[in-house]
Amino acid sequence: YGKRRGIMDVDLGIEEGQVFGFLGPNGAGKTTTIRLLLGFLRPSSGRAIVRGRDAWSEAAAAHAHISFVSSEPGYLGDLSAQQQLDYMAHLRGLPTGSWREIAERLQLDPSVPIRKLSRGNRQKVAVVQAFMGREPLLLMDEPTSGLDPLMQREFLHLVAAAQAEGRTVF
Repeated sequence: YGKRRGIMDVDLGIEEGQVFGFLGPNGAGKTTTIRLLLGFLRPSSGRAIVRGRDAWSEAAAAHAHISFVSSEPGYLGDLSAQQQLDYMAHLRGLPTGSWREIAERLQLDPSVPIRKLSRGNRQKVAVVQAFMGREPLLLMDEPTSGLDPLMQREFLHLVAAAQAEGRTVF
């Protein structure tokens, strides 16, 4: 980060089944910390351990246990939400349509091409993608950005259900 220092002296432990809200002002290092936890960045000192695996050197093994929502999710070309979600389900070994219940809860119309969706509806696609599997760790960067208050409340219900299943939410 040039002459500016990134995150420093972060030491935290999150237990399985815990919901951990990682809050702070803009520029505090939240996204950078998440990128370190995902193994997208290599720490200049120290280490990040995710589910017993080094986030940098064992990133692929750690990713098998993580479902991630980016603060700026990207999508594939001109796919509809349904096509995108079915593709992601296939990559994760989930059945086609395994996302439908969550999409209905979030009032997402899966037939619309993603490029035509509003910011909030594109965010719904990302949230559906995160919750449709059974990965033990949900790692989310600003997951409710763009969601209206009713959908934010439904998101919190999804988080509570994930926790009840023993999943960890960060």
